[in-house]
Formats: sequence, structure tokens, C-alpha cells
Amino acid sequence: MRKTMDAKKRIFLFVVLGLLSAHVASQDMYGPDYPGVKFTQKIFGEDRLYFRFGAIHMSPDVKTRSITLSNLSEIAEVAVEPGEQEGEAFSDPLTIPAAIIGYKLRWGDGGWSIETMAALPPTLELKAKGKLADEPLVTEANGIPTGVPALGEKVGETKVAPPMVTLVKRFRLDHNFRPYVGLGAVYLFTYDSHVTNPILTEVGEPELEIQDKFGWVGQIGADWRLSDHWWLAADAKYISVKEVKAKVDRTFIRAPGLPQYQYAEVGDAEFVADMNVYAFHLGVGFTF
Repeated sequence: MRKTMDAKKRIFLFVVLGLLSAHVASQDMYGPDYPGVKFTQKIFGEDRLYFRFGAIHMSPDVKTRSITLSNLSEIAEVAVEPGEQEGEAFSDPLTIPAAIIGYKLRWGDGGWSIETMAALPPTLELKAKGKLADEPLVTEANGIPTGVPALGEKVGETKVAPPMVTLVKRFRLDHNFRPYVGLGAVYLFTYDSHVTNPILTEVGEPELEIQDKFGWVGQIGADWRLSDHWWLAADAKYISVKEVKAKVDRTFIRAPGLPQYQYAEVGDAEFVADMNVYAFHLGVGFTF
């Protein structure tokens, strides 16, 4: 009888040790032992949520479709033809901290996931080039030089918060190097838009409104395993939002050559452009 009880105790001990070892192995497989990891795993599941923190370099490629002047004052109509104008809009590249956050989907072969990007909204400087920047809007009025200088390249600036979601497919899941492709949607959302051109703001404060609009995003990239749970990621995205409208209302400029006028009301200007952005992200992170 005693031998039977000892045998049962040994079996029970082996079962407990087996469960503990399986639990430890599971923890080694599915995530690092960092604060908050187990809590995150309880919410999203093991080996599901991942992030890659680093920096993103964005290079805007603005394709100007049209620049149109409207609602001109009488003096402005004498000097400027209403309608489409010559010139182009552009914006300089910028680099900011950013993170890729993804969630591995439960269907398929394990290579499908949904990703988004998290970053502080960058400030996008809006600039002009060509005739719009190099030549005065109002040169003469009835043969009299207005003295209005050229605008220059500076036009305005805006905060950009473009939330995006992409469906990603990874390949070579049994290798350390895992390339992937993705396709998704982006929403161009801007706020705190204002004119910064010193000539346009000398007399008053024109209003700058930029249209919020949906677009699409495509991406390619690759993950490289650094250790059991840490990964290095390189990612390239092409973001495209077509026919974005930006409007500058209530524009007044000073005309030194026309002393009988304190200022001239130019009217409204509408820009229509395709917003295309090449974005390159490099980051490092781990999977929970």
C-alpha cells in the first residue's frame, strides 16, 4: 500500500514538473520577460502584437494640377487675370521618430497581419515655385507699377496626422529574414493650417483650408531576427492622395506704388494637387 502511494506521488510530481517546464518553454517561445508583456499577452494573445520603434523619413512629391485665382477686387482685376495661374507647390522632406505597430491575424498560415504607424503629427511646410513664387501677383494697375514684390517660396504650414492601416503578408516564416508586402488605406487629416508668407500676412491674416481626404498606401519591407524576440525592420511606403484642395481666402497685400490705396484685395486662391509621399522607416522592436 505504501509503495502504491509513493508511486502516485512520483507520478503527480512528474506531471507538475512537466506542466511547469511546458509553461517556461511557452514563455521562452512567445515573448521576453519584460514588465507589461504578460498583461499585453492576456489582452492580445501570445505572439500576436509587435512593434518596431525607430525613425521615418518622408519625401513629399506634390503634383500640382491647378492654381486658380477668384473673387478678385476691382484693382486686382485690372492687374491680374482671374482663373488658372502658372506655378507649382512643393514641400521639403522631413525625418521624425515613429513606430510601426502590428497585430498577427489568427487565420491563414500565420503570415498575415494588420499594421499601422504611430508618430507625433509633423509640421508640413507648404512652398511655391515657378511664376507664382518668382513674379509679383500684381505688377501694374492701369500702367502704374504697384511695387508689390514677388511672394517667394514660403506659403504656409500645417500639422499632418495621416492615420493609415495596411494588410501585410509576410513570407519565409521559418527563416530569420522575412520579407513582406502590404496594401491599405490612409486618411489625410490636417489641422492648425495657416499662411506664413510675410507679404500675404503683412496687412491681414488670410485663412488657409486644406481638404481632408482618403487615399491609399502600398508598402514593402523586411524583418530580420536579432535574437529570440528582437527584430530589426526596414520598411518603404508609397502614400498617395489624389486631388487635394487647399484654399487661401481673404488675401490682402500692400501696394507701395499706389499711395491712393492702403492695400489691394487680391481675392482667393485655390490649389489642387496630388499628394504623393515616399516614406522610409527603420526600426527595432520585439513581438509580445
